[in-house]
Amino acid sequence: MQKSSGGITSQLLGGLCCYLRRCIFSVLSVGPLPNHIAFIMDGNRRYATKRNLGDGGGHKAGFSALLSILRYCYELGIKYVSVYAFSIDNFRRKPKEVQSVMDLMREKIEELLQQESIINEYGVRIHFIGNMQLLTEPVRVAAEKAMRVTAKNQERVLLICVAYTSTDEIVHAVQESCKDKWIEIQASKEGKVSNGVLKNNGLDLHFRDSCRDNATEACSSLH
Repeated sequence: MQKSSGGITSQLLGGLCCYLRRCIFSVLSVGPLPNHIAFIMDGNRRYATKRNLGDGGGHKAGFSALLSILRYCYELGIKYVSVYAFSIDNFRRKPKEVQSVMDLMREKIEELLQQESIINEYGVRIHFIGNMQLLTEPVRVAAEKAMRVTAKNQERVLLICVAYTSTDEIVHAVQESCKDKWIEIQASKEGKVSNGVLKNNGLDLHFRDSCRDNATEACSSLH
């Protein structure tokens, strides 16, 4: 009897909290709200240590907290949410811990794709950012599937940052932006004079055809 009454009380309190939260969010949503919020998922191991949780307990608790905060954001109408989940520096941890996190990540990605998940409830598009090649193959496959399956969702966007550092992002951005130009420069150095390139004492002078033609016309007009 006590268990039954306790369960009813818990349900009533849970329903009341949910109702109050929705009321508060309705008031907050009237005012200006950010369009994009980012969260750094830090402190999972410290949380687990303080509460004597087993292996992976802190990360599992962190994922549960993430789902709650995502729901709050989506109820408020926040469209873009970024989550900094696992940086390149985190790969320096013990191999057993890294593998545990990878396994948990794959498991949770698959849970997000279930029909009754928050992703489908709010029409969330998932996008992973980072050096995906550093992830284990099962996680990479799961991440690519998540992006593919949710590609047509337009209501909300969840950006998950994995295998990232600011240095790696800068290097990658520079490499991508310079890739085509570098190929062009290397090709131009094959001959001393080729396609408008004059090479003299290690100095390459590049002339565009339009500039050269304009210069010729200008000189002709002086005579």
